[in-house]
Amino acid sequence: MENLAPHEDLLNQTTNLLIQLDSSGRILYANQAAQYTWKMQDYIGMQLIKYLDAVSVGVFDHALHRVLTDCQSYSFVLTDHNRIYQAFLYPIKAGRLSLCLENMTPRHQLEIKLQKTRRRLQFAETVTKLGYWELELSTRKLYWSTEMYRIFGEKGPITSPMPNLIKERMYPEDIPFYKAKLKELLKQEHNVEGTLRIYNHAHKLLYCSFKAGIIYENHQKLIAGTFQDITPYITIQQELQKAKKRAEELSDAKSYFLAQASHDLRQPMQALQLFISSLKEEQLTVMQKILVNKIEDSSINLHTLLDNLLDISKIEAGGVKYQPQFFDIGELIDRLAQEYSELARKQNISFKYIATHQNIYSDPILLERLLRNLLNNAFKYTKNKVLLGVKRSKKGIVVKIIDNGCGITPSEQEKIFEDFYQSTQQPNCRIQGVGLGLGIVKRIAKLLNTKIHIFSRPGKGSCFYFSLLQEFIL
Repeated sequence: MENLAPHEDLLNQTTNLLIQLDSSGRILYANQAAQYTWKMQDYIGMQLIKYLDAVSVGVFDHALHRVLTDCQSYSFVLTDHNRIYQAFLYPIKAGRLSLCLENMTPRHQLEIKLQKTRRRLQFAETVTKLGYWELELSTRKLYWSTEMYRIFGEKGPITSPMPNLIKERMYPEDIPFYKAKLKELLKQEHNVEGTLRIYNHAHKLLYCSFKAGIIYENHQKLIAGTFQDITPYITIQQELQKAKKRAEELSDAKSYFLAQASHDLRQPMQALQLFISSLKEEQLTVMQKILVNKIEDSSINLHTLLDNLLDISKIEAGGVKYQPQFFDIGELIDRLAQEYSELARKQNISFKYIATHQNIYSDPILLERLLRNLLNNAFKYTKNKVLLGVKRSKKGIVVKIIDNGCGITPSEQEKIFEDFYQSTQQPNCRIQGVGLGLGIVKRIAKLLNTKIHIFSRPGKGSCFYFSLLQEFIL
C-alpha cells in the first residue's frame, strides 16, 4: 500500500468510490468515500461482496472474472442499496485490480424526471397541436420540437443545416407579413403574433397561429416561438360564416318578397271587410248576425296579423327609413288621445292623457306607430284604466303608457319582445294577441334610437316607457 500513500490525500478528495482489490476480490485499499458509503471498519483483507447487496454480487463476480480472464479493463453498471454506479474495473499489476465507482443516482433520477417532463410536453404539444422552435441568432442553429415536424408533415429531425421550411412552405402572400413581424421583433424586442397559411409535406394548406419572442440563454440571443395548427377552428368558422351569410340571404329574400307583396296581400283583406260590412246591412236572422260578427272578428284578427307581419318584413328589408323633422309631440299626443278616447268609451275603459307641448326632432310617423302599438297593447290587457303621459326630464322627454292589467312577471319582461311569444302565466287576461305587436315596437324603437323599458307588478299592471334625448329636442 506504500505506493498509494503519496496520493492518499488526493484520492480522498473525490466523491467517487476508489478501491484496490486482489485477484480474489479482497480489499487492499478503500478511500474515505468508499469507507463512508459502505460503513467499512477493519476492511483490509475483507471480501468486497460482503458490503454489496445480493443483486450486486453476481454482477461484480462476472466483472471480476472477465477482467482476470481478458486482462483488460471492463465498464459496467452496478446497482447497490438503491444507488446506481458507473463502475470501471481494470488491472494495474499482477494480482491487483482497481475499482472506481461513480455514483450516477442523482443523474439517473434527474434523467427520469426529464423523461417524464419530456413525455408530458410531447403529450401537451400533440393535444393542442402546438409546436415549439428556437433559433440561435449567432450560429443560426435551429431547434424544432416533435410537433413542429408533425405540423409540417416531416418524419423527424432534418439533417443539419435545417432548411428554412417555414419560409419555403409559407403561403406566398403571407411572407411579407411574417417578415415584418420578425423585423418588428428584432427591432423592438417585444413579442409578436399572427396567423399564417402554410403547406405541409402533402401540399395541404394549413392555418397556423404563431407567436415569437426574444430569450437569452448562456448570454446567447435566441428567437423562440410557437406554431399551432388551428385549421379545424378556421374551417368551422368559415362554415359558420357561410351558413350565416346564407341565412341572411334567405331572410332578406323573405323580407323583400313580403315587403313587395304587401299591397297585393292587403287588397283581399280590404275586400273581405267590405263584403262583411255589406252583409251586415242585409236583413239577417239572429243566428246569421252572430255568425257575421264572428267572421268580422276573425277578419279583424287576420288583418291585424297580416299588417304586423308585413310591417316587420318591411322594417327588416330596409323599407322603413328614419326621416326626422321638427314637430310638436303634444299635437301628436292630442290627436291619438281623441281617437283612443272614443275606443275607451266603447270598451268602458277610463283613458286619461297628459300632453306636454314640446318641439322635438324625430320621425313623427315612426313615433306615432310606436305609440299606437303600445296603446293597443295597453287596451288589450288592461282591466279598466289606461294612462298616456309625456313629461320633461333632465335628459329630454319621457313617454309613458300605463295600464292596470294582469302585469308581467320579471322572467317574461325580456321575452315579450320576441316575435310570437305568448305568456302562459297570465290566465286572467281577457284577450290574447298573436305576439307580434311588441316585436314591432322593439324594431321601431331601434330606428328611433331609443329603447323600451318596463316596470310591472303581476296582478297590478304595467308601465312601458321610453326617452327621447335632449339632443333630439328643440
